[in-house]
This record gives sequence, C-alpha cells and structure tokens, in this order.
Amino acid sequence: MLGGTVVAAAVCWAVATEALLLGSPRGRWHYPYVQPLALTPFLVAFGVSVPVLALLRIRARSAAGEWSLIVAWIALATAAHAALRALTPFSFENIFTSPGANAFYTVTLQKPLSAVLSSFVQARDGMPLHAQSNMPGKLVLMYGLEMVTVSPAVLPWIMVILSNLGALLMYRFVRQLVEDHTTALYSAVLYLFVPAKLFFFPLMNTITPVIALALACLIVDWLKTARLGWAVAIGVLLYAVVFFEPLPLVLGLLFAALALRAVRHGDLGWSQLALHSVAALATFVVCAVIVEMVWGFDLVNGFRAVRAHALEFNAIERRPYDIWVRANLVEFFFGLGACQAVLIAGALALGLRGPGTLADRLTRPVPLLTLGLLATVAAIDLIGINRGEVIRLWIFLACFLQIPAAWVCAHTRRPQAIALVVITTLLLCALGTANVGFVVP
Repeated sequence: MLGGTVVAAAVCWAVATEALLLGSPRGRWHYPYVQPLALTPFLVAFGVSVPVLALLRIRARSAAGEWSLIVAWIALATAAHAALRALTPFSFENIFTSPGANAFYTVTLQKPLSAVLSSFVQARDGMPLHAQSNMPGKLVLMYGLEMVTVSPAVLPWIMVILSNLGALLMYRFVRQLVEDHTTALYSAVLYLFVPAKLFFFPLMNTITPVIALALACLIVDWLKTARLGWAVAIGVLLYAVVFFEPLPLVLGLLFAALALRAVRHGDLGWSQLALHSVAALATFVVCAVIVEMVWGFDLVNGFRAVRAHALEFNAIERRPYDIWVRANLVEFFFGLGACQAVLIAGALALGLRGPGTLADRLTRPVPLLTLGLLATVAAIDLIGINRGEVIRLWIFLACFLQIPAAWVCAHTRRPQAIALVVITTLLLCALGTANVGFVVP
C-alpha cells in the first residue's frame, strides 16, 4: 500500500510540474497541457475528499442498506464530479455540442434516426470524424435521451448519471463473483472515481463500462445457476454490446476463463456450456435479423465499415504500431489510477498465496479475474487497432481493473488503505482535469 501511495504521489507531481507527457509526439498524438499549475486543484481535491472519507466510514447493516449505501455513493460522486470538472477551462455544454469532441449530438441535429439506421454505411460519410468511427448504438442512445430533453446543458449531466449508475452493476458483479461485501463496496467506490472516466465526462465512452458490466453480471448469474434463460439474455446483450461499442468484446478472454472455472468446479457441465453457448449465439443472430428487418440496419456490414475506418485512420494519421504498443500502456495505467496500478500486482501476490496446487490458486476469483484482465489488456494492445487515445477508448477496462485494487484494500482490513487510494485518485483527477486537455472542443 505504501508503494502505491508513493507512486501515485510521484505521478501527481509529474502532472503538476508538466514532467509527464501523455501520448507520443513521435506517434503523432499526445494530450497537451492547457493551464498552468494553480492552488485551486489542490483545494478542490481536499474539499471533495472530506465528504468522501466521511462516507467511507459508514457500513450497511442489511441487504437493503447495502444498496442504499451505493446510491448514496452515486449521489456524492456526482456532486464531486461537478466540483472536479469545474476545474477544466471548457464547460460541459461546450464539450457536448462540439462536433469534434462529441459528434453524436451534432448528428442527431442533422439526420433522423431512421436515415442513420437504414443506410448506416452510406450515412457515415456525411458525419463528423468521431461519429464515423463508431457503431450506431451511441447515436441511438443520444436520440433516446433527446426524447427526455433537448437541452445541451442538461443532457451532459444525464450522461454522467447514467455512467455513475454503473456502480450498482459493479457492486452486484463483484458481490456475486467474490462473495465479499467489502470488496464489492470498494470496487463500486473506485469505479465512481476512475480517473479516465472522469477526464472524459460527458462523452459516450463513459457509458461503455455500464453495458460491459451488465453483460458481466448476466454471465456470472448464468455460470452460477446454469440456466438456459440467462444464456439467451446474454445473446441479447451481446448484440447490444456490438451495436453500441464492439471493443468490449475483448473481455471474452476473461469471460471464457470464468466459464472454464465454472466447469472445473462443477457448476456447469461441458455439454451445458456448449448448448448454452450455441443458444446465446443463436439469440445474437436472431436479434441481428430482427433489427435488420425492422430498422434496416445490417450489423455485419456496419461492423466491417467501422473496422475498416479504424485501420484507415491509423494509416492516414501515420501512427506507427511499435511506438503505440509501448505508449498505450503508459496512457492506460495513468487513466486506471497510479495507486491502483501498483495494487494490481499486490492482488496477484496475495491471491496466489496459501495452500493448494498452483491450478487451484490460479482459479480463485481474484487472481483469475486479474490475470484475465491483464491478458485482455495485452491482447487489445498487441492487436494494434487502437494507437493512442486509449485513456478514453479503454475506460471500460480501467473500470474492471479497479476490482483487484479494491480486493487488496479489503484484504488488508485497514480502513486507511481504501482512504489512501481514494485520496490519491482524487488528487490525480483534480490535477489531470485542471491541467491536461483530455477533451478540447
């Protein structure tokens, strides 16, 4: 824990003194510093830390109380985000209405939803660059939110609240997987203050973890109950993931590891695994067919067009592969949180201790989760489609990797452990938001 705190303090100092450059000028992308250092970020971080540390002292005494406590955390975190995001020189409204920063709002003002879905591949050509590189799910969500309000001052805060509601899913996923209330609570708390998520409010990438966590919850329920109905639900949500943001499909490595663990422990048979996997895949195909028949959207052609755009973008921008294989990891672990990044190694060390064979220790929930997520980070990095900007693009992975850090804090059974992680994270969030141009409208 001390090592994580020291590393986090060093990273905060590097940001404060502009000694840390996020990105790579040689790789043709970096995040610029937009404001000189001032006292304000330190004061805001301190002011936000006081109520956060007070709420950390509260423990629920019942199942209903646990969920009420998470709701309280969501409310406090949203208020904290308002204070922290006030440090940036750009307002939420300016970011939200900017075609360069948030092209989805711009597109909804220009085209009806029916035109976007029925001729998605052709319609992409007339969209701003950011919208061209995404599947239509984010646009559909924006059209849906505009049925509630069209105010560009209110819509960004709806996005923040939707993203923060993912804390409920995080709590449920971890509670089901690890079967420990404290780890689940700390995971939800850290989810709410993931630096990468906060830096990029109110962009659509902050919603991606919610969908990924919803899928994770369904998969854990399926593995625990071996019910066919959960497999069918997974197929539906899998379609929603591809429709909204295909990148979380890389979590398939983690989910496959969890499925093999369930088979090894006898919770699921090989025949059930095969049958239910086919059922999920068939449901996915049925969803794709129904959407194409009703709204005219071809998922396969849409996915191919978006993937081709990503590859073309790297060629046009001349972003080299080798530089970003290394630079991506620096960006990612910064957005994850410096203290959390150190604690991940601690989670592996603690999780692999104790009796039993190496295979037994590797299939414990936290070591398996940690190794699965690190393998996912390695795989998505080596694929080389994302070259830079991964603080934003891999927010969903940063959210999942809060779990091993939370487990270490819970495992130490020292209240100051989670407090140190949260305090250093809030300071990093304040300095990064105030000084670095993560989103420039």
